[in-house]
Amino acid sequence: MSIEHPVEQPITSIDVDATHSYAVGRNGITRIEATVKPGLHCDIPYVRVWAGDQAEAEFCQHAIVGVYFGAKS
Repeated sequence: MSIEHPVEQPITSIDVDATHSYAVGRNGITRIEATVKPGLHCDIPYVRVWAGDQAEAEFCQHAIVGVYFGAKS
């Protein structure tokens, strides 16, 4: 799925709450990507967490406390 993402750096980690975070290179996480899902009146931004070729977790942006970006490649 192709979406507009205004930040060109890769997402390196996210904090979901005080006890849950995901980081590329830790606990098998290979990629974190911005995506969207259709909502009632518009597309809703999500962040999807991958472990290899399997989706590990997915969060609506409103449920995320922090998103951290790496250097632009």
